[in-house]
Amino acid sequence: MSDAVTLTLRPGTEGRIELEGVSPDTLASLPERSIADLRVRVAGRSCVLGDVFAVRGGESASVRVEGDCSAVDGLGAGMQGGDLLIDGAAGNRAGAGLRGGRVEIRGRVGDDAGVGMSGGVLRVHGDAGHRLGAAAPGAAKGMSGGEIVVSGSAGADAAARCRRGLVVITGDVGADAARAMIAGSLIVFGRIGPGPGSGNKRGSIVAVGGVAVPVTYAYACTYEPPHVRLTMTYLRRRYGLAIDRRVVDGRYRRFCGDAGQPGKGEILEWIE
Repeated sequence: MSDAVTLTLRPGTEGRIELEGVSPDTLASLPERSIADLRVRVAGRSCVLGDVFAVRGGESASVRVEGDCSAVDGLGAGMQGGDLLIDGAAGNRAGAGLRGGRVEIRGRVGDDAGVGMSGGVLRVHGDAGHRLGAAAPGAAKGMSGGEIVVSGSAGADAAARCRRGLVVITGDVGADAARAMIAGSLIVFGRIGPGPGSGNKRGSIVAVGGVAVPVTYAYACTYEPPHVRLTMTYLRRRYGLAIDRRVVDGRYRRFCGDAGQPGKGEILEWIE
């Protein structure tokens, strides 16, 4: 047994690498040799993990992945527990279907990160692609639990069809954020793109950096929402986010919608 399993990407590997199923909970009972013999796919062909990653350590629920993994898909997908650290960029579907544990990415991440996740933490220290925390193709609902925190911007359809959970984006977010949101919370510190909250049923969108509120939302009031204060305080303490005290204790315009649903969702716009 070792303190951690380290996977170092070998140079010269061409094509996309599919690593779904190679996660801390599956490696926790395996020795180093067995980990290296796990089957993975590279450019559509089957090979063993040791062909594309140098493997060190075994029998540990703590896994570290080293190298530029922007072409490595499925990192942490379906993970149920343990700790996964990607020391660099990650590809598509990182943390997809995450059920427990923590996935930390010290770089950017591709599309579909955290889709359909139901628990655990996905922490991204760079930008994220499209459909962050959204629904998997053909699924009726997206994220149903857990937390996603992105220290960067995100693409379109962030938190689409989200049922529960918390999605935090410190930068900007693309079009159709929280589309068809069922419940849960999306907090954006940058600018929110066009069409946020369309078809929102009971979800909450907190817009700190500006938003064009759709015409299907009606102004309700201006107040200091206590749940926003609690959440902002939690994010400062739990994730070390540098959140201005004026945002924590500030006043917000509340808009209710989506009238086209009709739903009981809300958009809270911070008043600077």
